[in-house]
Amino acid sequence: MTPRSRSRWSDAALLGGVARSVWQWQLSVALSSVAVAVAVALLDPQLFTHVAFLSGLTLLSATTIGALVTPWLRARRFAILVPFIDTIAIGLLSSAESALGYLWILPVVWIATYYTALTIVAEISLILVFHLTQWRSPDASPLQVVIVLLTLSSLAVAVHQGARRTRAYRHLIRRQSRQLDRALARRTGDAARSLALFESIGTALARVDAHGRIDLSNAAYRRLYAYDDTDYRHPSRAVEYDAFRGTALPRDQTSIARAARGERITGEVLWLYGPDEQWRALSMSIRGRSAAALRAQQHDDTPGDRAGGDDISIIELVDITDGERERRDRRAATSAVSHELRNPLTVILGHADLLVESPDLSPAAREHAELIEVGAERMLTLTSSLLDTNRATEPAQGFDLRAVATSAIDAFAPAAASTDITITLDAPDPLPIAGEGFRMRQVVDNLVSNAIKYTPRGGTVALRAAREGGTAVLTVRDTGIGIAPGDLDRVFAPYFRAQSATASGIAGTGLGMSIARTIVEETGGTIALDSALGAGTTATVRLPLATQHPQESLATDGENP
Repeated sequence: MTPRSRSRWSDAALLGGVARSVWQWQLSVALSSVAVAVAVALLDPQLFTHVAFLSGLTLLSATTIGALVTPWLRARRFAILVPFIDTIAIGLLSSAESALGYLWILPVVWIATYYTALTIVAEISLILVFHLTQWRSPDASPLQVVIVLLTLSSLAVAVHQGARRTRAYRHLIRRQSRQLDRALARRTGDAARSLALFESIGTALARVDAHGRIDLSNAAYRRLYAYDDTDYRHPSRAVEYDAFRGTALPRDQTSIARAARGERITGEVLWLYGPDEQWRALSMSIRGRSAAALRAQQHDDTPGDRAGGDDISIIELVDITDGERERRDRRAATSAVSHELRNPLTVILGHADLLVESPDLSPAAREHAELIEVGAERMLTLTSSLLDTNRATEPAQGFDLRAVATSAIDAFAPAAASTDITITLDAPDPLPIAGEGFRMRQVVDNLVSNAIKYTPRGGTVALRAAREGGTAVLTVRDTGIGIAPGDLDRVFAPYFRAQSATASGIAGTGLGMSIARTIVEETGGTIALDSALGAGTTATVRLPLATQHPQESLATDGENP
């Protein structure tokens, strides 16, 4: 078989390979021929006594069996013999009944599909030979022979040309497919390299859309905000504050909310308190996407998705904690030095004033005393100004439990809505507590997070904060999976997870409740759980109320660097 014909057989791989193609064609020829021949013979039983008819059926059957058992992958060059043998078998059938000659259409189409024009001429010539052998038959008609040969030749040419066009299109599609595969491989490689570079950048980066959703972030950002994975529906375990030990930012003032609104910021200081109980100062910048990226997105997205595409923002966070700490230390040192200078300057100024008022001084000595007094007064003024400017202040230790619960509810509202969980808060009065509000926020976040995670879709999570005598009581009640009685006493143990939690398949570390109890007890309170399997869980936190309202005792702005 020539390389050209071999390539045609390789096209048959779309149907399962050379062997499968030969089987399909041979079975089609054999079954069609035998079925038609038997049907004709039933109408004319005398055909079964005709030697040529029986020889044709036998040859078709033997050829079919041979085609099925031949390993065509190794003997593909002999595949061309099969349609020629079928042509001979059909010729024997037509010797007995001329009408069966129309079955030659099948081997002719077979040969025209895979082989050259010369092979088609050989096939038509073989059919002509059979007609010539029947020339002396009383039923033979020259016109019929010419019509049959012309019909078969026209059909072969049409099929051959169609097969050539099909192969050309197939080769073109394959070539384009290979080009697309190479382009896709390059694009995938570029994307993988870009993603690796994006993940390795030390600056925390996150991409936020106009709906306030993070669709991409790097490892630095996920590590900074303590995201366990790339599912950003659940709030971060780190909380943003307006200042060091200041007030937690409401949901509409967080970095994500501001990015979603399209704000553009450069170098604004943001304080973050993480689950590791560490403060971090961050230099926050919010920028829009590049024009090229926007054009690419608008080209790829559907018209319905383009709305708001220009509002996609990039949040960039640089850790400047060390610099802010050094700045605070310098301010504290300057404040201390200024404070220490005030005492000796006050003494110098006082004695200079006594000397000036003394009647025993000579005019020259009085003039010197007046110069000392003026210089001391100027130095004292400068020292007082420096002390006021660099005064290191510490926020008062106090917070409003109602405000902490409200901010936690705002943060977890999107996560609850995504799972159809109703979350409510009942806190009618302020609840001043002596302690650190940012640490208590960790406790409330952990309780609300657990309630949402372990409550099935459509459930409820209810928070209530109220006074009971001199105590503030916060309860978080859910309709979740609950905790077995045997596990309830061990929930506060580090790394322990209840069997109901592990069976649910929800990830967790088992540290949240242990940390929560530590914080509550350090604030002078208690925490307890009441739960039953399938009936939900109620967490109760009791904290002693402060003697003053938090607005009177709390300097919420802290030290704003």
